[in-house]
Amino acid sequence: MKTYLTICFMLITLSACSQRDWTGPTGKEPLPEKLKDIRQAITVVNFPKENDPVQIKDRYYWKHATSILCKESAITIIEYGAYLFYDGKWNLRKSYPLKELDKTFGTKKQQLLQGEPYTWTDNWRTDKNPYAGWAMWYFIGKTANGETVCGYNTIHTTNNILNN
Repeated sequence: MKTYLTICFMLITLSACSQRDWTGPTGKEPLPEKLKDIRQAITVVNFPKENDPVQIKDRYYWKHATSILCKESAITIIEYGAYLFYDGKWNLRKSYPLKELDKTFGTKKQQLLQGEPYTWTDNWRTDKNPYAGWAMWYFIGKTANGETVCGYNTIHTTNNILNN
């Protein structure tokens, strides 16, 4: 009976996961609520825009960098993170602790100085399976006059393994 229940549970779980729609964004999808009505004033660039994995031992690595820049004025970041695209919409993957921004992007007190690029060179995705997906990095900040602004950009990770 225990084996039967285990198999049933596995089939139900597999069925639920396999019904998720992993097709990519068309560009017409609405932005997440927290970005929807905020002016875009932070430039976000992911390089490369389409990212292929490399296999190192038993893991796959999608090696890419993310840069942020503000041209208008200094901006203090108050939130940042990433969304994943599935089921036809952007779903929050993670909001990162602000103290990590200084460590990963090289900012000081989460502040972007005007015209100064900040880059997280080792913003790598890693997994035991080489599955494709779409992510959107986002940043929300405040200008010196208190206006809330944002920046975001997408990245497509493929399952085209480079070192096969």
